[in-house]
Amino acid sequence: MASAPITVVEPPVLPSVQCAMPLTATRTFERRPEEVPVARRFIRDALAGHPASYDAELLTCELVTNAVQHASDAERVTVAITRRGVVVHVDVIDDGRAGLPHWREVSGYDEGGRGFQLVNEIAQRWGFLREPIGTCVWFEVAP
Repeated sequence: MASAPITVVEPPVLPSVQCAMPLTATRTFERRPEEVPVARRFIRDALAGHPASYDAELLTCELVTNAVQHASDAERVTVAITRRGVVVHVDVIDDGRAGLPHWREVSGYDEGGRGFQLVNEIAQRWGFLREPIGTCVWFEVAP
């Protein structure tokens, strides 16, 4: 029996649901370790008071750290936030061309490698896109 192809579709927009205009914010950071807390503050300030802000902060911090540590040929990391109602969508984009994001199995004694595990546990949806001009790892969270 052949397996069916995987199709990803956006959730339907119901006419009875009223959505506020999306809030968007974007900022680009140098690919340096000292920029990670700055990116975290950017998320905190952009989502001030939003019920999913803590999760968005944590996951953004993990993904920016991954870009800093592993996108060795990148110069910059851009964080873009879109908020529509309770759903927060975050893109973390590096301009590197080498390597792909990948899942690592870790044990209780490993000091790193848990970033994607956290994203997988906390985010409602997540994924990544690899383009010739860089990589975008994205996630969505809601309270």
